[in-house]
Amino acid sequence: MITVTKATPHSTADLRLINRNRVYRYLYSANVPVTKQDLAQTLSMSLPTLTQNLSELLAMGLIDNSEIADSTGGRKPRIISVVPEARTAVGVEISTGHIRLVALDLQVRELGFKVVRRPFQADDAYALGLAGTIESFIDEVGLNRENFLGVGVTIPGIVDGGQEVITTAPTLGVNTLDAKGLVRHIPYPVHLVNDANAGGFAEWWDRTGVDHMAYLSLSRGVGGAILINGVAYLGVNARSGEFGHMCIHPGGAQCSCGRRGCLEAYCSTARLSDDLGISLEQFFAGLAQGNADYARLWDAYLDDLAIGVGNIHTTLDCGIVLGGKLSQFLTGHFAAIDNRLRNLDPNYQEAPYLSICRYHDRSNGIGAALYFVDRFIKQI
Repeated sequence: MITVTKATPHSTADLRLINRNRVYRYLYSANVPVTKQDLAQTLSMSLPTLTQNLSELLAMGLIDNSEIADSTGGRKPRIISVVPEARTAVGVEISTGHIRLVALDLQVRELGFKVVRRPFQADDAYALGLAGTIESFIDEVGLNRENFLGVGVTIPGIVDGGQEVITTAPTLGVNTLDAKGLVRHIPYPVHLVNDANAGGFAEWWDRTGVDHMAYLSLSRGVGGAILINGVAYLGVNARSGEFGHMCIHPGGAQCSCGRRGCLEAYCSTARLSDDLGISLEQFFAGLAQGNADYARLWDAYLDDLAIGVGNIHTTLDCGIVLGGKLSQFLTGHFAAIDNRLRNLDPNYQEAPYLSICRYHDRSNGIGAALYFVDRFIKQI
């Protein structure tokens, strides 16, 4: 039997919030100058209702109307626009040896970026150092704490739904970590998120016409995310998108997870840097200079990467974005990856699905900070 329920009518207060949010989100997305008359016509909103909403947004410091437009006859209208710096957020990426911090405003403009060397330790001393590093960064960038939304923290592990436990973080050398203990000294709202899920969200954000997307992060660890209408599909046990641990060579090289033949064992950036005792910058410089050993290694790396990318697309049938630390070096090598996919997949020629990320090694931090920006925009 199908039960039909009546929609709950919105209260006057609800309608006010809905209308205010409509006004703000339209202004937020506008690519052209907007006047009050434009808003009233586009949103089909009465001038008294619109005026009330604009007054509230002005009082909150979220919009500006100081700019005067050219007159088309009569009184010159005011241009209304959002104030991007009215609210800010910080994203923090924790890795084995570093803490990376990025500050954003409401329009995802980077206000500051910093990398601090701090080897990870699962103890209170590290938690105290993390909080101190964040405070120093906020001061250096000059963020207003009164308008500060919060701190998003990414970690290369699985974060449980209650934000209490982090599990399966082999690159940090831990299997279980007290999430609340890690961030207990941070005096702001905090949201913990898996690094690849954060990176995927950053790369999905504001991509026109992209509903679903897979994100493959190529750093020391190889991870991924599946975005469905911008929401990370986590799976039953929050383990979806672990593309680095798909097997591409059964019985092959040992992976940090303990299994053999994983994509991460072949496409970790360590294969091009740590394992050779050099940096990624040195590897690609040598590659550009014609180092034959580097060229052979790079060809093998791309062969393995193409297999992984092809497997992801065969399973998910959506666009795939390459991110992580390696991505900043891939622009000049994209054709080599592209050609391999054309050879592996006869349909790739007509419908190519691979692209390189926009934010590169900042994606994870930006995605973590975006959690607060996105929530604020939806709820204002």
